[in-house]
Amino acid sequence: MSPNESGAVQLARLTSESAAWQALLNLLAEEERALVNGAADRLAELNASKLAQLQTLGNLARTRREELQAAGYAPDHAGMEAWLAQLGQPEARTRWQALCEMETQARAANQRIGALIELRLASTRQALNVLVHAATNQAGLYDQDGLAVASRTGKPLTAA
Repeated sequence: MSPNESGAVQLARLTSESAAWQALLNLLAEEERALVNGAADRLAELNASKLAQLQTLGNLARTRREELQAAGYAPDHAGMEAWLAQLGQPEARTRWQALCEMETQARAANQRIGALIELRLASTRQALNVLVHAATNQAGLYDQDGLAVASRTGKPLTAA
């Protein structure tokens, strides 16, 4: 394959990889909005989509690394930079730099999402602690009929 053909193929692959990264960024933004808005029921659906997108990205990255090795370059950022320099395609280099920036954006979004999840978990832990405390203090518990019950016996206090 000539350098021009190789450059065109690489540009097409980088374009596909960029589209996949953008799709992941869109999913991460949607996940972040769901957490901010308290729509936790959407997370399972988004996680399934996110996993599929991550698998796609993994396959694209694996193909890129294999092509780098086949061309005699290291399968890393330095190898990609060297290959792009040899190809002499400014558009491919621009695409690669945008791809690297998208990866940075995805890492930052993932950190924000992790912090939001941690906040939700902390809130849930606090609520559980309140419930456990209430249950062990024998006060404030009610049965299905709304009658006060002692936590040790589970019978209404008004029962004979």
